[in-house]
Amino acid sequence: MAHLRRSRPAADALGRRRSLSAPAAAGSLVRILTERLGNDLHDLWTDEDTVEFQIDGSRNVDVLRTLRDDPDLDFFMLADEAAVDYGPGAHFEVVYHLYSDKHPAWVRVRARVDRSDPRIPTITNLWKGAEFHEREAYDMMGIIFEGNRDLRRIYMSPDYRSFPQRKDFVLPDDAADSAAAGVNPLERPETWDLSRFRDAPAVTFPPSSERPDAPAEGAEGGETLADKSRPR
Repeated sequence: MAHLRRSRPAADALGRRRSLSAPAAAGSLVRILTERLGNDLHDLWTDEDTVEFQIDGSRNVDVLRTLRDDPDLDFFMLADEAAVDYGPGAHFEVVYHLYSDKHPAWVRVRARVDRSDPRIPTITNLWKGAEFHEREAYDMMGIIFEGNRDLRRIYMSPDYRSFPQRKDFVLPDDAADSAAAGVNPLERPETWDLSRFRDAPAVTFPPSSERPDAPAEGAEGGETLADKSRPR
């Protein structure tokens, strides 16, 4: 287990005042992970209740499927999926937290993503609930989850052109100089693009009380303006 020990400087960087070592309770899980995943495992270490390792982003689906479907692992629950930016000039990571009632420790999988072309396969074929986590990571970080059928902005407006949680994002007034692509600042009405609303044909509906099966206002044929925000 000596190779699982994290150095003290790294531990201090996480706000901890002691090094991290593998507790005996997680030993069997570490052994199974090493046997099943082999060369896919990088930088594996443990905390009191978590086993963490890094993988290549292109291998995320295969690794996570093994963690879910192998009967000796059985990490059936995706508790969370999020993204991390290590700063300009560095890489992104998509981080998955998995739970199994067969083991005393959670698993944290850190999938590395290239900053210059931030794409990674979706895991919505493994966990349907990942769809919304991936939409959030796309909206905030600009990571493209290839295969996600509903990848569009979930917080920002459809015409927003930047990614507010990237570390190279700047405030809206300076957004034209932002390496994160700049924005149409919503704080300044003169930058708003309202032409598509002005040019759209007027549609009127009778009161909804007379049409109990009426679609949501602004929707036609199952598509809304928000659908235009999907990455191309």
